[in-house]
Amino acid sequence: MNKTLTFLIVTLLTASALPLTATADASQDIPTNAAGTGIHDSLVAALTHANLVATLQQPGPFTVFAPTDQAFTDAGIDLNDFDTPEENETLTAILLHHVVAGEVGASDIKDGMMASTANGDKVKFSITGSGDVLVGGATVTLADVQASNGVIHVIDQVLTPPVDIPTTAQSTGIHGSLVAAVIQADLLPTLQGPGPFTVFAPTDQAFTDAGIDLGALDTPEGKETLSDILLYHVVGAEVPAANVSDCMSADAANGQPLSFTVGDSVMVNDANVTMTDVITSNGLIHVIDKVLMPTDTPNNIPRTAQCTGIHDSLVAGVIQAELLETLQGPGPFTVFAPTDQAFTDAGIDLAALNTPEGKETLSDILLYHVVAGAVPAANVSDCMSATAVNGHPLAFTVGDGVMVNDANVSLADVSTSNGIIHVIDKVLMPTDTPNDIPRTAQCTGVHNSLVSAVVQAELLETLQGTGPFTLFAPTDQAFADAGIDLAALDTPEGKQTLTDILLYHVVAGNVPSTALSECMTAEAVNGQSLSFTVGDSVMVNDATVSIADVNTSNGVIHVIDTVLMPTDTPNDIPRTAQCTGVHNSLVSAVVQAELLETLQGT
Repeated sequence: MNKTLTFLIVTLLTASALPLTATADASQDIPTNAAGTGIHDSLVAALTHANLVATLQQPGPFTVFAPTDQAFTDAGIDLNDFDTPEENETLTAILLHHVVAGEVGASDIKDGMMASTANGDKVKFSITGSGDVLVGGATVTLADVQASNGVIHVIDQVLTPPVDIPTTAQSTGIHGSLVAAVIQADLLPTLQGPGPFTVFAPTDQAFTDAGIDLGALDTPEGKETLSDILLYHVVGAEVPAANVSDCMSADAANGQPLSFTVGDSVMVNDANVTMTDVITSNGLIHVIDKVLMPTDTPNNIPRTAQCTGIHDSLVAGVIQAELLETLQGPGPFTVFAPTDQAFTDAGIDLAALNTPEGKETLSDILLYHVVAGAVPAANVSDCMSATAVNGHPLAFTVGDGVMVNDANVSLADVSTSNGIIHVIDKVLMPTDTPNDIPRTAQCTGVHNSLVSAVVQAELLETLQGTGPFTLFAPTDQAFADAGIDLAALDTPEGKQTLTDILLYHVVAGNVPSTALSECMTAEAVNGQSLSFTVGDSVMVNDATVSIADVNTSNGVIHVIDTVLMPTDTPNDIPRTAQCTGVHNSLVSAVVQAELLETLQGT
């Protein structure tokens, strides 16, 4: 807006000093007004020579950028040189390149704006810091000369219709390597075609920085590689700078995506756009400072997350926890990415965590969502575990869907340049025990009968509860040895019996092996007693503990080799006497007299 205002002020000042020999007459058409200025004789003569006067006398409206006589002299245009149909066609194209259909007043012109001209090409407008308005390379010296069928803007240069993309690139002086590569890859006819194309044009310095040696690529295979690289810089449509938005993606001519970042500057992939909207006859050129290497994944993990539109909280958290550079690193990483809704549901307040201690907590939470290495969905299996970057385990459930800990994977395998994102619906809270008791038992591979029995007895929800519980977990072999037939117990009475058996294996509370002592007893959830023997091994009733202290999210599991049958008297006579503390002599005598087996009998 400021540039436009400045332009209008400059225009008014310029108008007062312009050496016109006649006053513009808004009731007269454009050619008549041009003929009356005294500085557009060459333009009027050219219009007459090209038989365009009648065209510009039509109702229009038209906008004409009118070069002065001096501009024609400077351009070296001699109408005597245009005496063949082909030459007159060229003159017509030049003149119509100064005409825009419709009325474009000074107040309509914005910096970077483009307009189509009557010859089918385009012109680009720019406004300098001092307020000068340029159309192409010409300066507007007087604006808004009103005519009956449009408006005239006086300019100080003749506008030359643009040429094709390769010719334009060749003329810049900084795209010699690009043009040489296009020729070597046999793409010159393609990029001279009608298009339209948009070319992101790396400079010669960009080619040097990329270490591209055209000599080394001058083989059939090399040309194929070079062609792929070059076509990754081409979009098969016009993409003006004004149409580029942050997180936008466009398919390049080689079939792979380009990604755009719009902020203080514009980037395509990792290259900065240093000049935009260079108009050509068959498209646009945007100059860039890097060669783009073809890829299916132009964005890294943080940028990919940023562009989903549902991971703003995650990205903000990553920045706050100072993990951005880490997750922009080469990786590969696998990130389980909670949505914004997941952050809301978890009640995570980033502002409250913006302290040194809070950042440490936040970092631990976020790193619990990251696995070093690429873990695609195809590699995830039921009961699989993976160690997160913070050192804690993640647990996977694969069924009708996929879960990581208690979160559902809602979208899998979002590929990035440095790894994979799986979108999840919950924030994962760091833990050493992501699985509860039933799930832990299910994943051992030796407790299928136990888990089936828990489900059949309708105890699953109970053992998935907060607990804590201690479960003495008989193996599948223990169930087989006990002759327990779950099918035979699939009746109301059978389920009651099964429930009693299973609850006799559960103690309310967390009882690690270090808390067990010789002759200790504990009450099972079914109300009956369990008895412990601690020696070279640990026994509960008549079962040996084969694996102790399997920690879970809601308690601890001790694996045992025998199914415990509910009883009020888990100990026989010798063991009961041994545990009284006042019958040691009696027990020793029984052993010495070889009566132990007799008194352990039924």
